[in-house]
Amino acid sequence: AAAVVAKASIARGGDAARSDCLIEVADLEQVLSGAETSSWAAKVKVTLQQVFRRFGPVLDVRVPTGEANPIVSIRFANAKSSEAAMVAASQGFLPIAESFVRLRQPTSKEAIWRSFPAKRPAPGLVEPKKKKLRPNERFAPPRMPVEMVDEEPDPLPTAGTKAAPPKTAQEPPKAPEVPLPQIPAEPPRPEPFEAGAEASEEDLQVAEGEAKVAKDMAALLEQPFSKQKKALKAIRLQWHPDKNPDTAAVATRVFQFV
Repeated sequence: AAAVVAKASIARGGDAARSDCLIEVADLEQVLSGAETSSWAAKVKVTLQQVFRRFGPVLDVRVPTGEANPIVSIRFANAKSSEAAMVAASQGFLPIAESFVRLRQPTSKEAIWRSFPAKRPAPGLVEPKKKKLRPNERFAPPRMPVEMVDEEPDPLPTAGTKAAPPKTAQEPPKAPEVPLPQIPAEPPRPEPFEAGAEASEEDLQVAEGEAKVAKDMAALLEQPFSKQKKALKAIRLQWHPDKNPDTAAVATRVFQFV
């Protein structure tokens, strides 16, 4: 019996069956063009689910068809989600893309949420504000436009006078060359210790340790920068003298090489 009751509750939408889980959206034809096409309803559902799921789980989006200004219904899983959406809508307007839509919650306890706010004019239809004139500007005569005066043409050369050489266009001054920053040279890398024929047991261990460190450091440079610091710390801990009390002399020399 309990399973039947739970299944019936899920079929009704749980808390979403309450009317305070429902909000209505208007002016969607300004956000998504093509309201007369058959695929417009599917685009509206996908867009609204992506926008309103940040307030809570959306159970259903119903888009009426065949209306000039359709009002879309959105049902949330609980009343807190619908209330969060209304709080986010400043003065009843919620931004979507580059426009706004109007929201209302018909059964809300807040009277201001029960109806749509007044429709805003389109951005291109807003008249520009007129500049407030000062008293001396109100009664001043209108300014006449400045007439463009053409330059006088050069006089034609007469007999006995030499024609002036043609004017050549002056080249613009060249911008000063900015020297490129010089990249400092890479410092020389230390070479691992090479043990000779008469090397002691400590020298052999140091040579082996430094050769291993040089190999690990070469592989370290090929890793991403975010992992280099962690890998270098692991190498230092591996050869730290405090971590190798039995071979402190060997660890000290290898740690200095690192």
